[in-house]
Amino acid sequence: MKAAPDIIVGFDGSPGAECAVEWAAHEADRRGVRLRIVTAKLYVQLPFGGVGAGGVPPRDPSQSASRVVADGRLLAEKMLEEARVATVTIWGHPAGALVDQSRDASLVVVGHPEHGKAREYITGSVAFAVAAHAKCDVAVVPRGDLVVPAPDRPVVVGTDGSPGGLGAARRAAAAASQWAAPLQIVGAWQLPSLTGASGPAGGVEVLPDEIAFYEKAAREWVESTAAAVRESFPDVAVRTSVIEAHPVVALLDAAEQAALLVVGTRGLGGFKRLLLGSVSRAVIHYAETPVLVVRQ
Repeated sequence: MKAAPDIIVGFDGSPGAECAVEWAAHEADRRGVRLRIVTAKLYVQLPFGGVGAGGVPPRDPSQSASRVVADGRLLAEKMLEEARVATVTIWGHPAGALVDQSRDASLVVVGHPEHGKAREYITGSVAFAVAAHAKCDVAVVPRGDLVVPAPDRPVVVGTDGSPGGLGAARRAAAAASQWAAPLQIVGAWQLPSLTGASGPAGGVEVLPDEIAFYEKAAREWVESTAAAVRESFPDVAVRTSVIEAHPVVALLDAAEQAALLVVGTRGLGGFKRLLLGSVSRAVIHYAETPVLVVRQ
C-alpha cells in the first residue's frame, strides 16, 4: 500500500517558522503522515578582496544551514517520532523550493508574513508565492500559541457561489469533521461599484430593491453551499451567516474566534493567470488565525 503524501513545512529558523513547524507537526501527527522540513538557502558569494584590503572571507553557507535544519528537527520531534521527520536542504529561493516540493505533498505549511519588520518583504513574498503556485493545499500559520479546531473553535470558510467556493467549503467541512469542530459558512455582499469596506459612497441613493436583490443572492448561495456540505458531512454542525460587508472584513471578523480560516485560490472575480485572488491574499496578510488556501 502506497504511503500517504508528506506534509511539508518551510523552516528558516525564525520565530514565525517555528510556529509553522509546530502546527505542521501537530497536523502530521493527526493525519498519521510524515513531516518533511524544507530549508532553502540563497547562496550569495560576496566579493573578497583579501583581509589586508578590508575584505571579509566568504563563509561556508552549509554550516548555518545545518544548524537551522537541526533546530527544525528538534522542534518537530517534540510531537513526532524520529522516523516520521525528514529534512531537506535546497540551495535556491525558498518559494521556488517549496513549490517544487509540493508536487508530491498533501499540504505545504509556511509561516505568516511578518508585519512591520525588515524581513517582511521576503517572508511575505514566500507565503504569497507558495499559496498561489503550490500544487497542493497551503496553510499559512501566524506567530502565537498553537490553536487547532475544537468544539469551541470552529472552522470558518467563505463562499461566493462559485465552484471554487463550494470546493473550499467541502474541504473546510472535511477538516471540521476530522477535528469534531463546527463549521461556519460566511457569505458577504455589497452593492456593486457603490460600496467599499466602509459602506455606501457618499451622496449615492441606495434603493431598497437593490439591497434585497443582492442580499437574497448571497443567502441563496450560502444556503446552497450549506445544503451540499450537510449532505456530504452529516456529522458536522453547520452554521451560516450573510453579512453586508467587504468579503475580507466579513471573513476576518468571523475568524476572530476560529481556529482555521479556509479560502479558495480564486472566486467569481478571479482571472486564470491570477491564481491567488485579492480576497485570499488580503486574508493571508491580515488574519491572526491559520489560513488554509485550498487548491482548486
